Amino acid sequence: MKIINHSNVDYIFQLGYGYWKSEVLFAGVEFDIFTLLSKGKLTSKDISKSIKANKRATEMLLDALVSLALLGKQSNYYKNSEISNMYLVKGSPYYLGDSIHHFHNIMENWSMLRETIETGKSVSLRDLPEEADPYDTRDFITAMHNIASVRTEELCKKINLKKSETLLDVAGGPGTYAVALAKANPHLQATVFDLEQVTKLTQEFIKSAGLKDRVFTQAGNCLEDNLGKDKYDAILVSNLLHIYNPKNNIKILKKCWNALKKGGQLIIHEFVLDKTRTKPQFAALFSLNMLIGTQEGASYTEPEYKSWLKNTGFKGIKKIALKINSSLIIGKK
Repeated sequence: MKIINHSNVDYIFQLGYGYWKSEVLFAGVEFDIFTLLSKGKLTSKDISKSIKANKRATEMLLDALVSLALLGKQSNYYKNSEISNMYLVKGSPYYLGDSIHHFHNIMENWSMLRETIETGKSVSLRDLPEEADPYDTRDFITAMHNIASVRTEELCKKINLKKSETLLDVAGGPGTYAVALAKANPHLQATVFDLEQVTKLTQEFIKSAGLKDRVFTQAGNCLEDNLGKDKYDAILVSNLLHIYNPKNNIKILKKCWNALKKGGQLIIHEFVLDKTRTKPQFAALFSLNMLIGTQEGASYTEPEYKSWLKNTGFKGIKKIALKINSSLIIGKK
């Protein structure tokens, strides 16, 4: 008779109830408990009054947040943990609350995983209207700004733009990377290319960063519109190619090739799988997220990205691993 390995049992159970932890985090962010506690420690009674919720239920939520190391508890008082103060308090430069809200928004889509696997098609997109709701667009773009904000420092260190005067950020969304790269390279002018309804929001982020004189927007569709001819020293394609199938990705990369000056560099920033398609874990899970939420998207492997670049004409192709679940793949024209 085999002896039960309790650590293995615990691992299976943790996978099964993992969404409990997510829901606790979602509730903490939705009630904005972390911003409330950034002003000082409070009791559960104080907090329940502030968020207009039941005292007993609020205390249970707070205790669960303590168990997740997002809050601390001394006697009857609760306070933020260091990690919550840095990432979950509104106004923090590294605030991630909007991205947590985005994860909450797509949770319902994940509940349709079985049907999506059975059909091979995104069930969540079946009944969506053709035009995106402006509120949903703002919600998504703000979430992308959150996610990008914690990556910009490393990205700026890894991308060499010392000899580049012009940068195009394709489907750049909030323009977070373009702004950060422009700040890190004072000689650089950047253009954020995205859909018209997105660029209206991008301009708000650029204005807030005080870079209206060096970071610009251009409205367009990367599948339908040209990006220019021999125009840019560098092009950034960040978290875009996972939305499309290989044929459309090659189409986008060819447009980038045409838009680059000779000697210019193309920088792909993506969640890159290894050749087995099972690692890193986030990229493997994200591939399912693309199956659920897009018409043709997926995570792709390093050999796939490199072959697309090579077949498009790029040389000196290299991969640079980053710390937070993603990688750069760079090629030169």
